Amino acid sequence: MSHSWNENEAIGIETSTWVRSTDVSQANYPSKKTNNKHVNEKKFDRNAIDGGNLRARIQALTDSEETSSVLFCPHMWQRYLVRFVAFTASLPAVLLLWAAYYQGRTIVSYWTGDESSHIALSRLQMLSATLFFLVEILWAVDQLLVAWQIKSYSFFGTWRPRLRLLGENNLPSVDVVICICKESEAMVYGTVLAAFDLDYPLDKLRVIVTDDGGDSAVESGLAALRSRVGNVFYISNYGKATKKPPGVKAANLNNALQFIDSLPGGRAELIAVLDVDMIPDRAWLRATIPHFYPAGGYQEDGKEIGLVCGVQTFYNIPDNDPTNQSNSLRVKCYHPIQDQAGKGQCAGSGWVMRRKALDDLPGGQFPTTCVCEDFYTQFLLGQTNHWITAAVAEYLQCGLVPDTYQAQLKQYTRWYLSNLAVQDLYQLSGHSWISLLEKLVWKAPVTMVGLMMMHLKPHLATLQLILFPLLFLTKTPLIVTSPDRSEELIRLLRIHAGSVFFSYLHHVHIGVMAGYRASIMDWGMTKWLSPHYTVAYMKTYFPGLFNSTQSKKSSAAAFVSTGSLKDKLFERFPARRGGLSKRLNHILLECGVWMHCVAVTAILVTAWVAVKNLPATSNNTEKLLNILLWVFWPSNQAFIVLAIACFTPIKYAIWPPNVGENHDLLQKVHNGPGAPTSFLFRPREEAKRWEERSNPIWGGGLDFVTVYTIWGIWAGLVFIWAWWL
Repeated sequence: MSHSWNENEAIGIETSTWVRSTDVSQANYPSKKTNNKHVNEKKFDRNAIDGGNLRARIQALTDSEETSSVLFCPHMWQRYLVRFVAFTASLPAVLLLWAAYYQGRTIVSYWTGDESSHIALSRLQMLSATLFFLVEILWAVDQLLVAWQIKSYSFFGTWRPRLRLLGENNLPSVDVVICICKESEAMVYGTVLAAFDLDYPLDKLRVIVTDDGGDSAVESGLAALRSRVGNVFYISNYGKATKKPPGVKAANLNNALQFIDSLPGGRAELIAVLDVDMIPDRAWLRATIPHFYPAGGYQEDGKEIGLVCGVQTFYNIPDNDPTNQSNSLRVKCYHPIQDQAGKGQCAGSGWVMRRKALDDLPGGQFPTTCVCEDFYTQFLLGQTNHWITAAVAEYLQCGLVPDTYQAQLKQYTRWYLSNLAVQDLYQLSGHSWISLLEKLVWKAPVTMVGLMMMHLKPHLATLQLILFPLLFLTKTPLIVTSPDRSEELIRLLRIHAGSVFFSYLHHVHIGVMAGYRASIMDWGMTKWLSPHYTVAYMKTYFPGLFNSTQSKKSSAAAFVSTGSLKDKLFERFPARRGGLSKRLNHILLECGVWMHCVAVTAILVTAWVAVKNLPATSNNTEKLLNILLWVFWPSNQAFIVLAIACFTPIKYAIWPPNVGENHDLLQKVHNGPGAPTSFLFRPREEAKRWEERSNPIWGGGLDFVTVYTIWGIWAGLVFIWAWWL
């Protein structure tokens, strides 16, 4: 579709020019009161970008062009294969639903009192089997919805190109906002200096550090820096309210918006947000801003891109990433697919937004109804029917992951509860539950519907951790069939084994984008996090059960910056690591991993009891069928899969991973002339390339990837063997 390019249509913002000054009062910022018509203002030359000269302003990079962010650049064959992830994700779910037809008839006949079923099970046994059956069905339905509401976009979608904004003149002005809250001074200064080291004209940048902790040392340090560079500002949101709103970071950002509007130059065309523990790549702005222009992000449905975010990478990921902190599968596979649907994921840091799009949000500010302002902002932009969000498939920021189990748990629980809070959006618009669901199903992009449906899975896994010991102790078969229906049992064995094997192949398939290990680890993470998620959910939505005054807006989902959490045991630093007894006390008791210990012990002990109680038979085929029917039935939620997954945090407590000290992960980089300091620190390339040091299958000891690989291959062998019965 042809489209005549116009700068105001592309950016939709006022043009301005900033100068670098040691005194903000002397900066040549445009003034709203005079409608940007200062006598001394140097205006944009609109003809510099318009028409045929556009190609000289925006350059598309090829896959072979090396850049500092090229760590994530999928090849054409990877992009082609990932188009079919919806099909490989759907097949296991369809097979389970097919098996549910046969097994469902048997279960219904029992509960309706049909004597022809001849099922010799007690009520307790049948109740356990029915619950296990329902959990399997709900998992299949969830997988099917996710496959066709999220992953199906990859079939028709197109990959967003890598672009670069060229030139030094006529570039849009940017307010870079860095959010801090009780982090170290060194971390704050490092990120501020990296912002000034961006490949972008300094007279187009302002850096605003907005503090929710009220750190006087940081304030004085930035005041000294401002005496040299001028366009850096410190503001504090600390102590402005006696009671903090639930969206602490959003309130911090809104405080920055008010401060920006009070500056003599007013607001910039764009606002860019960084977390203080994220160091931006020098190409960050030049790689994201081009997507606001028609050449980079124009959509044929008439919507404009209001927000662009780059991919995060980290430089303190331990080898093999035992707790999956990198989220590689999501950022390398799912986020690009969501971007193809016009719903690029806002990662909370490293995103750039048009102020015109921000003005279209309720109140013209960031939503404070929950702590995940990034997800709400992305969601609300989609509700405007005018804006979409974009995700750039480049590593444009590199930072820190929480370096303790407790900090990671707090971070993931906060994300989980905040994503659930999307169901409470009726508070913003006065919708009832019924009208909200209608709005989500029929008006909102189906990506969000699939995201909400995924929140059901953690509770299903938690329920199965309870069901398996109950099934084994009550001597209940994992699949219920009538004694005279041996053919049906064999048919169900073929279907279930095929479902497990094809589910394993699906993980291999999506591993094409993120790597085999990342794909399997993401699957296992949903299992061992499930008890934590369930407890957090119960505390938040049913506070009365815990004799607590917490509510959906209370401390269960309260924001605590991960960078401010103190590491008293130095879990990942060998030279300073606390003793085993202290680690076990902290992780098992204080972090709640005792639940995993109980679950793993109960499952393994009762499984051993079930094996000992198998019916005696001399026929080898019947022996194998009995082992399958009573203990090792091929299932995507098999007890061995759950047990090994839940062993992950236990293994972490006993054998924690190792990470280098911060000074070993960073390197000194010398600045050019005119920079505020002579050098700054950036992550080493070898620290960012932690995946190259990881083994794709063997992670050491009882590793989930290793066990699940054996389980998937074993299911394939059972699937083949079942056709010979």
